[in-house]
Amino acid sequence: KMTNVLFLQDVPYDYFATMQISALLKKEGHNCDVLIWDREKNFWGEFKKFDPNIVCFSVISGWHQSSLKKAKEIKEISNALIVFGGTHPTYFPEVLEEEVVDVICRGEGDLAIVELANNFDSGKDITKIKDLWVKKEGKIYKNELRELIEDLDSLPFLDRDIYYKRYSFLREITTKRFMTGRGCVANCTFCYNPTIKKMYKGKGKYVRKRNPRNMLAEVKIVKENYPLKYVRFSDDTFATEPEWVLEFMRLYKKEINLPFSILARGNELLNEEVVRALKEGGCDNISWGIESGDEQYRKQVLHKFLNDDQIIKACELLRKYKIKFSTYNMFGMPGETLEQAWNTVKINAKIRPNYPFSTVFQPYPATELKEYAEKTGVLDGEFDVNSIGMMHDGGRNPIKLQNKNEILNIQSFFWLL
Repeated sequence: KMTNVLFLQDVPYDYFATMQISALLKKEGHNCDVLIWDREKNFWGEFKKFDPNIVCFSVISGWHQSSLKKAKEIKEISNALIVFGGTHPTYFPEVLEEEVVDVICRGEGDLAIVELANNFDSGKDITKIKDLWVKKEGKIYKNELRELIEDLDSLPFLDRDIYYKRYSFLREITTKRFMTGRGCVANCTFCYNPTIKKMYKGKGKYVRKRNPRNMLAEVKIVKENYPLKYVRFSDDTFATEPEWVLEFMRLYKKEINLPFSILARGNELLNEEVVRALKEGGCDNISWGIESGDEQYRKQVLHKFLNDDQIIKACELLRKYKIKFSTYNMFGMPGETLEQAWNTVKINAKIRPNYPFSTVFQPYPATELKEYAEKTGVLDGEFDVNSIGMMHDGGRNPIKLQNKNEILNIQSFFWLL
């Protein structure tokens, strides 16, 4: 006997967590499937055919309402256990108080979901599993986080078939994404990383890297079995350890030899040896965050410790080695002045990124920058996790600013400027 675990989502995207957890569950003999409900002609038919015991949603704050709505519909026809995982329940465990949610998973859920499926299968108690908060007969059982998985090489490779068998359009995309590690070295105030680092304090090494050979073995399998012309490494920061990058690039060039892109930090790119190795390995695009073109604001408020001259130097290196680059920038941040917003335009005009990208700041709850906005009295009092807007939605930016219209106009014309 085994447990049927169904993953549900509304975004047509292959989530790493789903593929990783599915690989672990299948190894233990459980059945897994995924449904992207917007892409199904007969969603309920497929749902009933699979007949899940456990339904897992990957939930992002701001999009959590649609997951709650779908969970409610499921509860009307099924007794399946509804599990919410992902960033939203990690930082807002109170979502468990919603009638339709039975279990939430906080933090990295790889092992917790497997333990849940095993216990469900054997009729064991599910209220004491680390990482999970469980609601049973009106009572909520809150369990602590387990130790982080430090040896990422011990995990099975991602189960891409869970998506590709059902959704050929995902299989046919010739750019595939990979993760060479977990965790981020930075502590930017607009991001969830500092918050989750505090949650995991004393529970193992937060920034972890896979062994280059283990990583390459996975890329090779994907290259042999699916359409693959371009590789995207999706780690928050790819080049945290120069020695690792140099070894990985040497092997990657020899064994994979496909163009790829990475996310990085301007100060890591300063090392010419690393940039040269990336270029020789096939890197043709690097994305990185400037966020604000005002050095003082960037350091003091955003805790992004990058000097202007580091940024300029990094770009000169990338030009020298003919690697294209994208920059991420934000407008409408707490306390931002018109002059600071113009500085963001000016530094980008100076370094001329191939892809200048900008968004309107949204104060994600449970981040330090949202707390800073509250403390300094610039956050609209009506704002909570249910009112997060999308990245380009100036109308939903709840920050009170002196030259707000002008700053949002700069964002609208950023690419052009």
